[in-house]
Formats: sequence, structure tokens, C-alpha cells
Amino acid sequence: MKRPLGYDVDDNAARFSNYFHVLRELVHFTNGWMPLEPSWERKYALGDHVHDDARALTKIKRRLYELRHPSEYPGSPSPELEGLLGRLAAATSAQDYLTVAYTEAKPALVRAMRIHLDNLDPVADEPSLRLLTQIVERQERHTDGHGRFDDDIGALPVRLRAEPRELRILPPLEEPRRDEFVEVTEGGDPYLSRELYVNGAENHVPVEQEEQQHFFHGLMDAELSAAELMARNSHEHPELPWDFHVDMARQNWDEVRHARLHDLLMKDELGCAWGDFPVGFSYFKSIYAYDLLGRLCLFNGTSEQRAMWRHSHRRKALMELGQQRVAMVFDYLLADEVPHVHNGVRWGSYLLGGSEQAYRDKVRELREALDETGAPASA
Repeated sequence: MKRPLGYDVDDNAARFSNYFHVLRELVHFTNGWMPLEPSWERKYALGDHVHDDARALTKIKRRLYELRHPSEYPGSPSPELEGLLGRLAAATSAQDYLTVAYTEAKPALVRAMRIHLDNLDPVADEPSLRLLTQIVERQERHTDGHGRFDDDIGALPVRLRAEPRELRILPPLEEPRRDEFVEVTEGGDPYLSRELYVNGAENHVPVEQEEQQHFFHGLMDAELSAAELMARNSHEHPELPWDFHVDMARQNWDEVRHARLHDLLMKDELGCAWGDFPVGFSYFKSIYAYDLLGRLCLFNGTSEQRAMWRHSHRRKALMELGQQRVAMVFDYLLADEVPHVHNGVRWGSYLLGGSEQAYRDKVRELREALDETGAPASA
């Protein structure tokens, strides 16, 4: 059997440019709508998928560079593709967005990439073969057979000299959404004491089952809030370098994985479940009210950094009590907090002209207005 004739370099690049535009808007709007999706299960899936999509777009950008398209923006989409992108942008609710994303946009990527794979030269264009094989399998996992798109978006032309397509930014959040069975109150769970969130000798480690039930339920909600904050950091600042969005997508995924870990621990070990206790958004709102630099300083540079000490302290205390399963949770949380703190240093320094010292000075300044738990005193 003869190899397919394959695409020439320009046609190949045009196909990847169309994938670029779809994935760019999927990452952007998934980050925008994720906090407003109430379902915990769907919220977890979105955090997972946006990380896949961000990494896929990074690899597509690299392939475009290799195909002699070195620009950060490889031409504007055609009017035909803008119709699909416009439907993503026009969504007025999380459910509207998910419908377009998962029954049109992702199936469109799957169909176009399958056509691409069937017709490329597997030897001359082996880099595309390997890349598309990986990406399309993940997109198929995301859609799980749902949706259908008959047109080949890869074959659409790209307007090389047109103005870049602007990304719509959703209005600022009032607060995230939770499953309808989760009670949201201004004060959150009254069982949780401030001593759980301070560093030092007065820090209280939950060791009894009842207090661990409340603690891990609250921690699950805190992880969801962290993921939602990272999502909105990315969505609200499309002007930042692409690496910023990849870092935010990774941290988003980390935080929803942490939430899943707590969800499973509650079910398997603690005899409780998500929704058993109330949650509150006062801390999320206090951090979200800042600009991007303030959020990075106060969340990544302060909350995540201080959590490293608490996780280490909790792990040691629980290991000494023989609670290895619970202690291991903190071991992995601690490992993930390190790159999260680095995200603050990297991008806070970037926002301050590349000066790490200026970032650390800003962190120090903002910390002076925090209470002993690390929350803004006015929260």
C-alpha cells in the first residue's frame, strides 16, 4: 500500500492554524466559565481538560514554528471558522458554553485531525503524525463520543494579513457556583476554627474523625476556589504570554485534583461526602478583589507558601499518630505547592518589569494587611 501523497508545508500549517484558533478559544472560555459551572464533577472535568488543551496548543504553536510560521499569532480565522468561534464567545451561561464546546468545537477538532492523520505523509511529516495522534485521542476522551461536526475545519483558509481576533472577556465574578445541594453561607462552616489556618505552635492539627470530616470538606472547597481563581487569572488576562496561561492551567488542574483527593478521602475514610457541611466564599472574594499582581502576591506568594508549612506540620503529626493514609494526602499537597509558589514569583516578577526583588517587596507590603490566618484583615 502506497503512502498518502500528504499535504504540502503551507497546507499543513493552515490546518494547524485552524486548530490553534479553536484550542485558544476553548482554553480562554473554559477558564472563564469554569467557576460558574455548579457541578463538582463537571468542574473537575473542565480543570482536567483545560490543562490538556493548553498543553496541546503549546505543541501546536511549536509545530507551526517548525513549519515556517514563527509568529505568535499565525493569521486570523476565516469567516467560516469565526462562525464556530463566535458561538463559543456568545454563550450566556456555563451550560450554553459547554454545549457548544463539547458538541461542536471539540468534535470539529476530532474530525479535522482524523482527516489530517488519514492524509498526511507518515514519513515526511512524522512530527505531525505523532502530535496529532496524541491530541486527537485526548479530544476524543473529552467528548466521550458526544456531538458531531461534519465539516473539515482544517481545510478552511487562514487570513494571514487580517487583524488578530479579539477574545471576549466575561464580566467579573460575583462568586463561584456550587452544586445545588451544597449550602453556601456568608460565614461558611462554623465548625472550622481559625487555629487550623495559622502557622506556628498554635496551629491545630485535626485528628479526630468529626473534625477531620469538617476540615477536609472545607479544604475541598478551598481547592475548588483556588482552581477557580487560577482559571479567572488566565481568562481575564489574555494579553499575557502563553506560558502564563499554561502555568495557570497546570495549577488549575492541580487544585481540582486536590479537591478530588479530598472527595475520595471523605468517602473512603471519613464517612462523609461533599455537601454535608456549608461552605463560604469570603476568602475567595477577598483575594479575587485584587488585581492580578495582588492575587499572585497574596495567593501564590502567601497562602500557598504558608500552606507548605502547615501541610508539613500536619503530615508529621498524623504520621506519629499512625494515620498514614491521611498523612499521605498532605505529602502530595506539599509537593504541588512548591511550583504554585514559583508561579507567583515568575509572573509577579514579570508584571513588575522582571524584578524578583520588586515582587518580594510587594508580597511583604501586602502581607502587612493580613490577619494571622493569612486572610486580608478587611475580609
